[in-house]
Order: sequence, then C-alpha cells, then structure tokens
Amino acid sequence: MKIILLVLITVFSCQVHAYCFESAGEYYGVNPQLLKAIAIVESDLDSSAINKDENSLGLMQIHPWWFSKLLKFEITPDSLISDPCVNVNVGAWILAGNFNTHGKNWNSIGAYNAGFSKEKHVQNNRNIYIIKVKRALSRLKSNDGN
Repeated sequence: MKIILLVLITVFSCQVHAYCFESAGEYYGVNPQLLKAIAIVESDLDSSAINKDENSLGLMQIHPWWFSKLLKFEITPDSLISDPCVNVNVGAWILAGNFNTHGKNWNSIGAYNAGFSKEKHVQNNRNIYIIKVKRALSRLKSNDGN
C-alpha cells in the first residue's frame, strides 16, 4: 500500500509540475520547455530543493535576493518551497524580466543564474550555465521527439 501511494504521489507531482511549466510559460511568454530545462539544471526537478550555500529555494532555485521584492506579492520563502507552481511562476517572472531588459537571448538565460555583470568570473559562470541549460533543453526536445 505504501509503495502504491508513493507512486501515485510521484505521478501526481510530475503532472502538477508539467501544468505549472505550461501555465507559467503561457502567462509570461516564456517557452515552457526552457523553464523546465532551467528547473532541471537548478534543482533536478526537486520542488523541495534548498541550496544550503545560497539559501536558494525550490524547483527554480529562487535566490534570497528576490525575497524582499516578492513580499509585495505576498510570496514568502515558505510558499516558494510549499507550492511548486508559485516557484515556477516566480522563475518565469524573473526570466521574462531578463528578456524584457536585455532581449530574448542566451545571455538573458545565463543571467538567470549568474546575473548580468561584465566581470570575467561572472561571464564565465553565465557561459557555463548557458551550456547546461542548452544540454537540458536538447534532452527534453529529443525525449519529446522534436
């Protein structure tokens, strides 16, 4: 009985995540597969992931830098962990903001993780992140047969 419950929870969780990526992508004008690829790179699709070094939270690993900005929308660190759809929507909002300010390009995607600084180490981190997201996106597309 416990095994069946665990399987049902896992299947339901995957369906919820898929819906979250689709709805957030549609709302913010961001490719849902790109959002999922970022979540794979950030948390390996673990909605309860917490980065102990930076205190980043959830599927999209929302960095604490955003917490004060999110409070005006009544989004708390707890809600970022307890509600995967809130987390994905915040990630989509952040990425859409990057696209709005710096264009829809790989640099904006890399900045999701490393920021837009022109410092060499930040540029290197951004480029490494871009490679990781491209790989995850490619795997998603090949799994979908696209």
